[in-house]
Amino acid sequence: MTRIPKNRTTHAQRFADAIVRFCIRAGYRVMRVYWRKRGVRRNGVGVVIRHGDRVLAVRHSYRPEYTIPGGGIGRNETPAMAAARELGEELSLAVAPEDLIYVRRLRVTHLMELRLDAPPDIRIDNREIIDAVFLTEEEAVRRNPSFQRFLER
Repeated sequence: MTRIPKNRTTHAQRFADAIVRFCIRAGYRVMRVYWRKRGVRRNGVGVVIRHGDRVLAVRHSYRPEYTIPGGGIGRNETPAMAAARELGEELSLAVAPEDLIYVRRLRVTHLMELRLDAPPDIRIDNREIIDAVFLTEEEAVRRNPSFQRFLER
């Protein structure tokens, strides 16, 4: 297991981060109810990041389990463009859309893959993403059994 180090912060920054995490969690719950009531099926994108024999697992502040980074696809965005944008927002990882490999569609999510030769310089914001760790596939599935669906080809 290779844990991504968190940025050192002051007490005031940690307090602000906690407030933002609370707002994100509350907003996510409200939006889930709204999406369910309105029957909204928004397309999304997820990225499996591989470095050697490991995959990156992230934990969002609004979900209890480890999963892959990703998010929604905006207007006039391709899945690759959305994936590159999300990696920049969530992990401060600059990636060109053409570096991403389209794997398949998983219900409403376009699954992409990024293979890295060198360890990436990932910085999590401790607001939306609160933990990031490189795990073997077996460790990732052990932490979250539904992680397996992202690894299947």
